[in-house]
Amino acid sequence: MASIIRQGIALSAARYLEQAITILTPVVLVRTIGPTEFGEYRLFWLLVTTVTLLFPFDVPRSLLFFFVRLDSEGRRIYVGQTMLFLLATTTIAALLIFASGNVLPSGMKNLLHNHGFLLAAFLFAWNVGLMLDVLPNAAGQIRWQAQAIVATSVLRAALILSAAAFFRELELVLVATLIAACVRLGFLAYFIARYSGIRLFPLDKPKFSEQLRYAAPFGAATLLFHMRKQTEQWIVATVFSPTVFGVFSIATTLTMPTEVLRFGVANLLLPTMSQLHALGDQEKLLRLNSQGNVILSAIIFPTIAALFAFSHEIIQFLFTKEYVSGSPVLRIYLVQTLVYSIEISTLLNVFQQGLSSMRYEALCFPVAVVSSLIGIWYYGLPGAAVGSVLASLMVYALVLKRLSDVTSVPVGKLQDWKNLGKLWSASVVCALVARFAADLLTPPAPIAAIGGPAAVLVLFVIILFATGYYRTLAEIRRQWGSIRVA
Repeated sequence: MASIIRQGIALSAARYLEQAITILTPVVLVRTIGPTEFGEYRLFWLLVTTVTLLFPFDVPRSLLFFFVRLDSEGRRIYVGQTMLFLLATTTIAALLIFASGNVLPSGMKNLLHNHGFLLAAFLFAWNVGLMLDVLPNAAGQIRWQAQAIVATSVLRAALILSAAAFFRELELVLVATLIAACVRLGFLAYFIARYSGIRLFPLDKPKFSEQLRYAAPFGAATLLFHMRKQTEQWIVATVFSPTVFGVFSIATTLTMPTEVLRFGVANLLLPTMSQLHALGDQEKLLRLNSQGNVILSAIIFPTIAALFAFSHEIIQFLFTKEYVSGSPVLRIYLVQTLVYSIEISTLLNVFQQGLSSMRYEALCFPVAVVSSLIGIWYYGLPGAAVGSVLASLMVYALVLKRLSDVTSVPVGKLQDWKNLGKLWSASVVCALVARFAADLLTPPAPIAAIGGPAAVLVLFVIILFATGYYRTLAEIRRQWGSIRVA
């Protein structure tokens, strides 16, 4: 725990590099394979992402909870049964996709017809490879995980961009994507062989039941959560052409870096919070969560404000003028990103509130679907994003209330709302000043896309030092880094 800040920096830096590469990939693709094929590429990832988000049922992430409580043999058993679970659920997902091909959007029908084998092979390689996102973390090998993230991300980008630049054909781009997924699987096999071991058979039914009992409620909640986030994408894919879906998907690409940073730090903290919970030290684990959110918000809040203020220029600079109609969609999604940037899902995991989370997601899912359908009917493409945002606000409020009841801590004290409010207020002021200056000076789009967000971040840092608030953040960081398991 003494190195939690260094571990967090290493893992966050790797994740940010991964996301930078993830954003760079479509930036190149829109300029090489054309709007229609780019739309089909995004539909390919919509299918893959839907399976990745819905079918693992949170079983891989449960390793973060169990690993610190297991001996070496128990770890081998849990790794084996997690892999078997992923293989089984991916098989089911692949069969469902091909069995329901006739009812899928027209763009996906063509995708399955032309590239069905590639899709199926990629699903298995990618889904089993999901363990690479949690297993090294659970085993305490944070530096190894950071290095693996960087290596696999750089290789994936090199393969995909080379295929796009030299051949300009979607099929060869997908082949390159499959090769990258297989290499990622190879990294996982190496890690298992060296650091954790694995036992596939015979299946330990009591331990597997224990893992499923813990993961299933969270898995159902996660399934519902991602279903409502994916619903509007499927609605857009059904109502509009693949080209328009490509425009819509740009927004989700640009919000990913902040979401991945939050999720990565949450995964980093969960094993420690699980240990604190096992020791009955609720005060420390709540402080670990609260102070971590303040530290993260000093990075995430000005980033969200900058993206919101300069969304039009950023999209035009990165993805050309053909995709600027995605700017309103991006701004709507940024509201959702802001809500979830204050991480509380780890508290649900630690206090084993999977059933409550599942109930809230089930309650709000119809709201998301109906709101998206109404939104797309009246407001077109941006309206499709409304449903998920409204449901997110509802779920977040319900979860806060539930955590307050479970911990016997008032909602007002669950997080450091005062410092979070100060950071957000400073971010908004900086974004307004930078936007006003850009409107007065009217610089070209590339300069505004780079200089605008940079100005927001520089102004934010100036405010922190001019007001002396950086000392408060430094003290919070010091206290956060000093929290140890007894």
